[in-house]
Amino acid sequence: MTTCNLWNFKKILAGSFLILASCGATWAQAALPNGKTTVIYFGQQKATEFDSKIKPFFAEQSRPCKSCDLVNYTPYDATGEVDMEALKERITSLPEGTSFVFFDFNLKVNDSTKDLVQLLSKKSEAGLVIVGSAGVPPATESSGPLSRTVLGQVPGALIIGELGERDRLVPTGFYGPEMLTALRPPKDHIGQGYSPLIFAANLAENWQKKIPSRMGGLFA
Repeated sequence: MTTCNLWNFKKILAGSFLILASCGATWAQAALPNGKTTVIYFGQQKATEFDSKIKPFFAEQSRPCKSCDLVNYTPYDATGEVDMEALKERITSLPEGTSFVFFDFNLKVNDSTKDLVQLLSKKSEAGLVIVGSAGVPPATESSGPLSRTVLGQVPGALIIGELGERDRLVPTGFYGPEMLTALRPPKDHIGQGYSPLIFAANLAENWQKKIPSRMGGLFA
């Protein structure tokens, strides 16, 4: 696992695109310019919080990219909570033109989430780029290794952690070598879980430039 501040963020992105390039023809096709970069978002926040905080922050982080769009595809039940059964249905029927998906949370693997692992693994193996937060367990539960989480068991998932002020991982978060990197967000956003979203925004901003044959000079 590599940890870093935002100053060397381009190096992490460059490494990520090399990983994505190894996906083969599916990745090459996805990287071809199509005029828009649509990032599908799955989270645990209320829809109002997505509209008021998350989407504006994503737009600010990917500001040079006029064609980048973050779309909340999180399904909610009648009480406004995330509907896990509907979540699986949403993943199987992603909108046409999806560039990649971003999971703003992570879950421990158990009887209720093992089907989600299988579904995401199949999607990843088919070429879907999955970016996600290393995540933290509920306040009533202890932390643990990423290998026992949903995203930690999905091959090829780009898992992003968060650093605190002293460049240390959040002690309550999931941890392990499955994490691609951990980033320190701007000072006024430390401890709020924005690092993975920053990564997703930067990935989106550079998405249309990432045809494998041009990767060499991309981050010079």
